[in-house]
Formats: sequence, C-alpha cells, structure tokens
Amino acid sequence: MIKAKKGTTVAVLYDSIAEPGETPSKWNSKFNREEHGRVFSKDITSRGGTEQWLGAPSREQFETRLRYGWAEGADRLRQLATKEINPTSVRRRRIRADQGDEVDMQAVWRGDLSRAWTRTRRMSRPGTRSVSIVCNLACNWREDAKNLFWRGAAALKLAEELTLAGYSVAIYGGSAVRECAVDDLNLAQFVEIKAEDAPLDVSALAALVAMPGFKRTRFHANTCAIADEEGTTVVSHLGYPDHDLVRKAVTMLPMPQSALVQPAVNSKEAAEKWIDEALAQIEAVEAA
Repeated sequence: MIKAKKGTTVAVLYDSIAEPGETPSKWNSKFNREEHGRVFSKDITSRGGTEQWLGAPSREQFETRLRYGWAEGADRLRQLATKEINPTSVRRRRIRADQGDEVDMQAVWRGDLSRAWTRTRRMSRPGTRSVSIVCNLACNWREDAKNLFWRGAAALKLAEELTLAGYSVAIYGGSAVRECAVDDLNLAQFVEIKAEDAPLDVSALAALVAMPGFKRTRFHANTCAIADEEGTTVVSHLGYPDHDLVRKAVTMLPMPQSALVQPAVNSKEAAEKWIDEALAQIEAVEAA
C-alpha cells in the first residue's frame, strides 16, 4: 500500500484486491459497529438483498469472484464492449497508398497510382506514452449492481482503443469521499487492476468494477482504518462522494499522470459519451 497526504486529504493506492481490509474488527476502535454493521455483515439483507448490494447471489460467491475472477462477468463485459458500445469519435486518420478501402479516380487518371487509394488508420504517436484509466467504483446505496457493467465495458473498450493506438495503458479502480471523519478528513482510494506492462485480466476487471461489493466492503472498511490511523473518527455516512477529488488524488500517487477518470457511467449512452470525451482529452494533449 502506498499512502500520501496533502493537507486534510489522504490518497491510498493498493497493489491488489487483497490489501484493503475485509472487516474493521482488527483495528477500528472508534468504529460504531451498530451504525455500520450492515456494511460488513456476512448476511447482507438490509440494502435490497445480497445480489443488489454485493453484485453476487451470496457472500461466498462474491469472495470467490474477487479471488479467482469472474468468467461470466468477463463475457458480459466483452459483449457490451464489442456489440453495444460504439463511440462516435474513433481516433483514426485518412492516409493515401497504393491499396486501401476507397479509390480516388482523379488520382488514377493522373497516373498517381501510389496515392490513388485511401484507408483509415488509427492515430498513434512515435514511442509509447503511458495512460491510466481510473474506473469509477463509487455508487450510492440505491445503485443496482447490474448497471455497473457499463463502467467495466467502457473501460475495456477504451483500453483496447488506446492500446491499438500505441499507448501503454494502466487500469485502476477508484473512489473518493470528502468529510468522511469528524476532522473533515478527505480520502481517495485506488486499487490496481492492470499494470502498464501487464495484460488485462478481464475477469478481474469484471469482479472489481461490475460488482459494487468491493467498494461497499473493502473500501468502506478501510475508510474506518485510515481514520483510525489519522487519529480521528469516521462519520455515520462515511463521507460524501467527490469525483473531482479523484483527479486531484491521482497527482499525489505514483500513477501515470495522463489520467482518464471515469464519471458515473451507468448506461450505454453514458459509456459512449465518456469514451468520446476521453479520446478527445488525449487528442488535445497530443495537439498541445
């Protein structure tokens, strides 16, 4: 775990899903168990049932998916990414050559056969640049787990586009809250899903992003743990989600600083809109 602090803001990066604590039993002496017991209970029923709260039929299945991956979830992500999500801004440019997709008859008549054909090619820059995709793990208690598949599918689609364009892509899951403790503590938490130089395990992506249980157990528990370390007490609601704080916290940690931070993507339209915006952001950096 890497931890950084600036003012009242703490940013934490976990190397794996095994690092964040599962329950607060070991450390959080200031933790109000009666208030928050439902979050950590192995029989979660008070928030719409286990399926909606964790994203799995049972706590046991939830833990198995986290540990070993989620093949069915991965298949769902691939289906959405390849068949459903079709962003309009595909980063391509037209090039002329002696073969391709379309022929320019004017060039043929001029005898310029080396430039008579045009085709599209993905834009890329010489060398490899690093980009981080930060999947949004935040979700309020009303959010149904099934809507979160769009976040994983959008991240998968974007990662594939960037990789084909020659970028080195890292993927993280993250969320941030402000005023999560009585001393106005702000906390951003990230977990690595894919390192820059590693292949993407889509089943791991599905388990972390498409199941809200990781955030609702591990991140919630560690909110209490970090508050303990900082000598303060968590508030009853565990803080207010703050998307802008995620962006700021990235700069505090050893992550690729060209960060594409995902908003609350809960639909096909939102997924396509975010990918378009993310690619436009990368294009603007290249043009600068």
